[in-house]
Amino acid sequence: MQVQKQIDELLALRASEWLELLPDASDERLREFEAWLCESRLHVKEFLELAEIEFCLRRLDPQRQQDVESLLRRLAPPVTELPARAAAGPFLTSTRARRWKLGRVAIAASLLVVLGAAVFLRLMDASKRYTTAIGEQRIVELADASVITLNADSQIQVRLADLRREVDLGRGEALFQVAHDPRRPFRVRTRAGLVEAVGTQFNVYDRVTGDTRVSVLEGKVRATSRSGSGLVLSAGEEADIRLDGSIARAAHPNVSNSIAWRQHRLIFDGATLEEIAVEFNRCNPSVQLRLEGLQDDSHRFDGSFEATDPQSFIEMLAKEPDLTIERREGEVVIRRR
Repeated sequence: MQVQKQIDELLALRASEWLELLPDASDERLREFEAWLCESRLHVKEFLELAEIEFCLRRLDPQRQQDVESLLRRLAPPVTELPARAAAGPFLTSTRARRWKLGRVAIAASLLVVLGAAVFLRLMDASKRYTTAIGEQRIVELADASVITLNADSQIQVRLADLRREVDLGRGEALFQVAHDPRRPFRVRTRAGLVEAVGTQFNVYDRVTGDTRVSVLEGKVRATSRSGSGLVLSAGEEADIRLDGSIARAAHPNVSNSIAWRQHRLIFDGATLEEIAVEFNRCNPSVQLRLEGLQDDSHRFDGSFEATDPQSFIEMLAKEPDLTIERREGEVVIRRR
């Protein structure tokens, strides 16, 4: 108990020091403050409690006419007094703190709101961002035991809290293996809409067009467009959530093809040249395919290719009578003859 009391006193003292330092803090010191808050929720809790006492006392005695230390000495015996500066923050014990002007108090309050509250919410939500570069795949294990596999050139923002699990898919594609937790639905947001599950496995692809392709491997998910249109998908089903607010099931779903990227394979079924170029480009940082005058659906192709071997696709295109291929350093230009 004595050791815990000392720990509590040191924590209160440190929080009090930060509350005093914030009005004149440099950018480097503010970064140190944020890092301290991020170390533990107890740090955030202690700091916010001291700040609340500080601002409440300012409202009760704005002119600083009361000698707070003498009032504390008159308290009943059952009340335990903390070490000098830890008792109730700099307002109670720090001589320098009493000389704060109202402008500096406003700065402190602003810093509390911007840094204290923001970091507290971030801690509660356990918000983290994960990205992959061109040609990179990444497996992310979340605190709730869910697993996310990111495809190349993708970005997600993850927020885990007591009542929610949310992922923003900023770009690219990810396969989600969701740990079952009926109290906390798992939601994935894209530009086109929302995909929600409790415990399941599904793939979400935020296409370059802005539409979202949802492929369900296990369980069920609910897909909802920005307009509110929604449908429930079961294992083996796929749907497209479109930017225009519509949503439609795939007529001939092939989930295994949709997740072939995990084995670094690209499988196309009537894909346009633009769609194919996007897929190869996200997997190959050294060689990029560029189309000139071909951003339409006049050419469609089927086939299975190694994701890291765009050359095999280029050789196939070279046999097309109305296309010409020009190789440059770092890129291949495809245009009409």
